[in-house]
Amino acid sequence: MVDTAAKHIQAVKLKRPWTLWITGLSGAGKTTISKELVKILNANSVTHKYLRLDEIRQFLTPNPTFTREEREFVYRASIFNANNLNEFGVNVIIDSVDGQGAGRKLGREVIANFGVVYVKCPLEECIRREQHRTDRAEIVDLYQRALQGQLKLAGMGLEYHVEEEPLVELDSLKHEASKSAEIIAELLE
Repeated sequence: MVDTAAKHIQAVKLKRPWTLWITGLSGAGKTTISKELVKILNANSVTHKYLRLDEIRQFLTPNPTFTREEREFVYRASIFNANNLNEFGVNVIIDSVDGQGAGRKLGREVIANFGVVYVKCPLEECIRREQHRTDRAEIVDLYQRALQGQLKLAGMGLEYHVEEEPLVELDSLKHEASKSAEIIAELLE
């Protein structure tokens, strides 16, 4: 039976040490899927580090403005850290919207074993999910602030560049996060 909720674009596995960038709109399920993937990696004794760009952004830019320059600064710092961790044999998970694709592009240029997972979710569902977030590492009320014209973000005021060649495209409306994480884990050595 063909699983239409997961579209495998590349028939490859990432070799260790790898860096995996999980992308999608805010509220698509990237963080939830990443946390489920961490559970699988822990259960299988896979050395890894989970880099949440929302946490990194809060540290580097405590009052984010989400300008292109600020976003690219955060992406560069994250790719630098991921590459250093890979050099010491540590696998890395990054979850970030990266709406323009600059971080993903840099990751491909710098990191030998780099792959992307695209989490697909309609904007309306992302907006609905944001209202129920309990994780405060996220910037509060992103979509509400975008609707009020206070900021621009991917999907609202800024175009989101969908990953053209992800390892896999996951539909978060059709899969639970744990199932999505299992699909991703199958692509990792």
